[in-house]
Amino acid sequence: MSDKKKELKSLKHFILHYHKIFHEYLFPKNYQLECSESPDFIVKFDNQKIGIEITETIHESRKASEKLEYKIYKSIKKYLEEEDIKIDIWLFFSDSLASDISKRNQKNSKNKIKDGQFIKDFTEEYIKYIITRRNKEYSSFEEFCESNKNSLICKYLVGEPIEELYSEELKIREGGGNYVSINYYKEKLPEIINKKINKLSHYRKKVDKIYLLIITSVELPKDLHFLDFHIDNIEKILNSYTKGENNFDKIFLYNENYYEPQIIKSD
Repeated sequence: MSDKKKELKSLKHFILHYHKIFHEYLFPKNYQLECSESPDFIVKFDNQKIGIEITETIHESRKASEKLEYKIYKSIKKYLEEEDIKIDIWLFFSDSLASDISKRNQKNSKNKIKDGQFIKDFTEEYIKYIITRRNKEYSSFEEFCESNKNSLICKYLVGEPIEELYSEELKIREGGGNYVSINYYKEKLPEIINKKINKLSHYRKKVDKIYLLIITSVELPKDLHFLDFHIDNIEKILNSYTKGENNFDKIFLYNENYYEPQIIKSD
């Protein structure tokens, strides 16, 4: 499927989900949708033209980090199953993993993250932590990291990664791919919107109004679980780019989750 067809499909889903979520129509029923360039699409109705520019927030480095996190999850799970260790653990990765992948995996970089070795080292460090906790050498992850500041697990895991040291069964809660912190969006949203704002004067030559649709994910829920707690913060960021003539008329942040879609909109 071409990029344009993917964007069109996402836009149609967004319009449908907008009605379902807010119980109102974004456009009148008689609207016509046309593919365009700069902006990506033009919506026509009642002698009005509204341009819609589409972009995404999830950088390739984050997608790469999600894949790496899942491989780590499987590696640790395999070890615990082979050793028949009954434990309840939580794998929750920080944003720094995606950031480091982006930095190290640049072209011609001599410090690229090699998945196989990284996963092996990470798994071994995690196993070491389990052993030290069971031997009561440390009382918490925080105490462990104070003495092992260069440890990979201290650098890339957030919070206590062990829920219960002893359990009736093996339980691993995979948190890595299901969360993106508010700090990620505080940095990324302005960066993404500012790139598009530079083209506004060109967009407005073709349309009466211009909307920006920011898509966070086209997969299953891998993203916006933090929004229940940070919707107000995201709205403030979006609203700061919809005030005045040199800004967008409306901005939407859309999580294209087919089971539970989410939309945050500017005023």
